[in-house]
Amino acid sequence: MNKVRVWSEQAMGKGWRATCHHQIDRYRFMTGEWFLNTSLLAFSIEQDADMLPDVLPNELNIPLVSERMKQTLERLTPFSVQCLRVQLKTRSGLSNYYLINILAVRRVEHLHKTNIFRTIRKRQVYFMTERIISESLGPHHILRDERTDRIFLSDTLARYLEQLTVTGVHFGEINRMEEII
Repeated sequence: MNKVRVWSEQAMGKGWRATCHHQIDRYRFMTGEWFLNTSLLAFSIEQDADMLPDVLPNELNIPLVSERMKQTLERLTPFSVQCLRVQLKTRSGLSNYYLINILAVRRVEHLHKTNIFRTIRKRQVYFMTERIISESLGPHHILRDERTDRIFLSDTLARYLEQLTVTGVHFGEINRMEEII
């Protein structure tokens, strides 16, 4: 895995944000803590079920994904995610969606650093540290940065999801943390 991509949910406009009807400990999601014995979670949205994207924005800012997206993530990232079932009430009935708990949580900017010396006017030199993120996901295809809460994916996973034409999300290409800070 060389390149790293950034997960960005697409803005859907007014009325396209799912509402959660439970108290959820968002901190546990942000730290990648495993949930034991979770019950079915209830969400609602004022849209028709057949119009919903694969990645649905929600008030918790935790990935809420369709069955198709869930199956792909479980198959390609089996030890990096936990899928929690959500019953989503829409105008046309109930749909099954899943909250994605990303278990791999690290401080990405500290994973892969390079030290670079730059010269200015022949004699003056200054020292700069670049935070390069290529190859910084390790064995994971998906990872949450603990400082920024951003989600990073391997280029392999991002390309596969793009080939499936998943909706509601896009994957930006970056090489250094400085590009997104």
